Amino acid sequence: MTDFSIIKKLYHITEPNGFTNDEIQIVKDIFGNLPQVFVDYYTELGKIENLNHTQDLLIVPERFQYYKQIDYLIFYSENQRACVWGIHKDDLSKANPPVYMSEDGKEWKLETETLTDFFTAMAFLQAGYALEYPCNTFYELEEQELDFIADNFQNKGFSFKQWLGGISFYGNYSDDVIIIIGANQLFYAANTNEHFIEMDKILSKLGVEL
Repeated sequence: MTDFSIIKKLYHITEPNGFTNDEIQIVKDIFGNLPQVFVDYYTELGKIENLNHTQDLLIVPERFQYYKQIDYLIFYSENQRACVWGIHKDDLSKANPPVYMSEDGKEWKLETETLTDFFTAMAFLQAGYALEYPCNTFYELEEQELDFIADNFQNKGFSFKQWLGGISFYGNYSDDVIIIIGANQLFYAANTNEHFIEMDKILSKLGVEL
C-alpha cells in the first residue's frame, strides 16, 4: 500500500474512506490498467470530501466517462475546468507514473514527476481552503519577503511545475501549509489553532492584502 502519511497528518485523517473494488472497476473497464498508486489513493482516501472536493476536484468513478480523452486518463480537474490533470495512456502500467496538466485538452505539460508527488502537492493546495483554520485572504509578496519565508519555514518538498505559474509549499508543522503561487502570492492554513496563530502572527504582516 502506498504511504500517504503526509496527507493523513495534514488533514488529521485516522480512518480510510475510499471507493470499493467494484467502484474502481468502473474505471478499469474504461482504461484497462491502472497505476497501483492510483488504486491505493482511491481505495484509501478517495471519498474524503475536504481533501478531494473543497477547491479542485478528484474525478469520481462514475464521472470518468465524461472525461474520456484518447491519450490521457484525466483524474483531476480544476473547479471550473480551467485545467485538468492526467496520466498518459502509455504510463498506465507504471506503479507511480508522471502526471501531466492541460488547459485545452490538446497540449499537455509535465506537472509532477510521480503520481504520489501530485496527490501530495494537491493535498497541500486543497489544504489552503480545507483545513480548519484558513487565512481567508491572499497576500502579494516582494522578493525579500519570499526569501524570508524560505529562510524561516521548511520547504514541504512538493510542488506544481505548471499550474498558476508554479506553486510551492512551506510550513513548520505536519498540519500546516504556506502556499506560494506564481512566486508572488501567499495564503496559508493550519489544522491546529495554535499552529495557525503562530503562522498568522508572522505572515499577516507580510506583503499587500489582495
